[in-house]
Amino acid sequence: MSSTYKRLTNAPTSNSLEIKTKSIETILVPLVTQISTLVHCKEKSRLTSEKNLSTISRVGEGVLSAVERFVSVGVSIGNENPDIQNDLTDACREARLAGETIQLITSHEQDLSTKSSQGKDRQAMVQAARALLSAVTRVLILADTVVVKQIIVVKKNVNTTLNRLENAPSFSDFMKFFAIYGTEMVDLAHLTGDRQNDLKDERRRSQLSASRTILEKFTMLILTSSKVYLRHHHCLHARQCRDLVYSQVRRALDIVQLIVLDSGSTTLNKSATVAALLTKDEMNFVKSLRQFEYAIEMLKVSSTSTTTEELQQLCTRTIEHSQDFTDAMCISTDERDRILQYHRQMQNRLKDLLERITNGTEITSIIEHLQQISRDFRRQLEQIAIFRASEFFRTHDDYVLLNDLKSYALTNQSDLLKETIEQFREQSDIVIELSKLLRHVSSCDPLQVSSEFYDSIFQNLSQMILSSIQSLSIHSNSRVGKENVDALCRIWQDQMNDFAVLVKEIQDQIEGRGEKNVYLSLPRPGKQSNTSKALTATKLDKDEQGKIAQVGLEVKLITTEMDAEAEKWNESNNEIIKRAKNMSSMAYSMHLFTRGEGTLRTTDDLFTQAFYFVEEGTRLITIVKRPNEPETIKYFDQIPLICHQLKLKLKTSVSGKLGTYAKVEAVICETRDLMQAVARLCIALFSDPLNQRLVTRPPIVPSKRASLNRTTSIDRTPRSTSLQRPTAYLPTVDHI
Repeated sequence: MSSTYKRLTNAPTSNSLEIKTKSIETILVPLVTQISTLVHCKEKSRLTSEKNLSTISRVGEGVLSAVERFVSVGVSIGNENPDIQNDLTDACREARLAGETIQLITSHEQDLSTKSSQGKDRQAMVQAARALLSAVTRVLILADTVVVKQIIVVKKNVNTTLNRLENAPSFSDFMKFFAIYGTEMVDLAHLTGDRQNDLKDERRRSQLSASRTILEKFTMLILTSSKVYLRHHHCLHARQCRDLVYSQVRRALDIVQLIVLDSGSTTLNKSATVAALLTKDEMNFVKSLRQFEYAIEMLKVSSTSTTTEELQQLCTRTIEHSQDFTDAMCISTDERDRILQYHRQMQNRLKDLLERITNGTEITSIIEHLQQISRDFRRQLEQIAIFRASEFFRTHDDYVLLNDLKSYALTNQSDLLKETIEQFREQSDIVIELSKLLRHVSSCDPLQVSSEFYDSIFQNLSQMILSSIQSLSIHSNSRVGKENVDALCRIWQDQMNDFAVLVKEIQDQIEGRGEKNVYLSLPRPGKQSNTSKALTATKLDKDEQGKIAQVGLEVKLITTEMDAEAEKWNESNNEIIKRAKNMSSMAYSMHLFTRGEGTLRTTDDLFTQAFYFVEEGTRLITIVKRPNEPETIKYFDQIPLICHQLKLKLKTSVSGKLGTYAKVEAVICETRDLMQAVARLCIALFSDPLNQRLVTRPPIVPSKRASLNRTTSIDRTPRSTSLQRPTAYLPTVDHI
């Protein structure tokens, strides 16, 4: 909005005129432009010619005509909604009156020949413009409450049907209500989707997106958990699981209502719960540290810019927001000690700074020292959060753990089941802690909201899974019980994959690798992964192969460099080198696929090879000892995150030629990134044991000219290009 718009809308009104949706702002832009033109014209005394006055008069008439059309629409909306009709009629009347005033001021009959009349005319124009903008904005906000109420009505209908589902006495009654619930949820999804896209506030938009995702994913859980409860209604665990599902859905519905009400008119009543949610502390470590750093920086301008109490409060709040790190079980003792040391350094340097301000001595040097401490502190927490997330994905396999839970529950192995439940509890606690840590190092609202979303979703999902597992162990022959466990495990794995994506996005943001598309749990348009058609094996045509040939060439260059370096290592019995060479061979076969060569003939062959490739990458990182050098640590931490990213790409179901090609391109790109990280890690570990050249070592991917002209053993000796799996480390069919 222009400065004129801000100046014109500063007039006090009885109602709040805060604009919270893009649609209202878009409607106001043309009106603001026209009024700005009129006001600026009135401020220039030279515009008194007949020609200019005629132009201004036509603009004034155009404003009045537009206002009349606008008012007629507002009146019709008021007639259809009696509850806002009086307010809307008053606002329309004010808008019409202001439009008529503007038209009168700009008419030819006005005396604009003297400076005094010009001054009065300009003042009258500004007052009329303010009144018009105020009235039009009121009309738009009142009309927006109609949309808000539509969403609230549908939400209440969903909530009513949800209560009927929960209290359904029989399965037939449940299915009847579930059909109604599905229809109402579709309506709610459409309305809230439009509302989400219309919201201006990025944080509210992200929160609404996360809530809509919960409603989408948990719809199937309502069905499966209720079926288990109706079948085994005496089972306490079945009831606990079902109640947790319903509680999570209701919470998501309440958040949707709160966000919609917050973006709507203030004439709608808000409960204390609404206020509690919307005034929730949105600060995290990064934001509080920024405020502290800004206050310290302002002291360079004026030593009285911030009071002693304010500085101490900002420092204390920053330290408090870092206590999730010191309280986390996944944090090592050394890491906790370093964090506490930063706490003491900040407090001591701030104390010295305040003493110098009191004594009137020079403060620039100590300010710079304090700023350096705060930067190092932030960098330390960012590294800890990313490292712990990477370490978790490297050492934990949720797929195996969930399968063990199901297997032990079905076979009534109570001792093993009890032990595995404890392992799962420990794993879920770590994930919850990681989501809290990532929230504190997220510097933008969408990433912060996503971290908060996983904090909540993992807490609830873990409890649901454990309740369903215990119910299944009691009723091991229950088909509906197994179906419920399978549904919960699928959602857990999906959330873990998405959580890995979030970690990667936060890491990219921290390392400044350009603007990334922040992760939002937004329901994808069209068919979802559980309803998409299965991917059919297809071949790429020449045009498609040409498009991904460049990425395939990069894969080839990385494997070439990797194999050339591997000849120097002479570590025939080293398991790390064996796995790295195996991955290089797989990546090369995928490169040949992009050229239409090799034994990978179809996209299905490619995706199968990529599955073995990521499987080998996951095993490789589990046997590598964590290095100490920062540059090598970077490659080490990237591998488990890229493995999860590639797994996610491979699990994505697509249909159609365009979807298949997009998946092929994504898989090849992730293969390139993973192979590059593996190659850099291995070269750093084996080519230079003392790691003296890591920092200055050139990138693995050299220039195309140098790489293509270079003669290596890989170019001289054709390698096997058949579909490969890590048979050297897995039992063969004969062994089984």
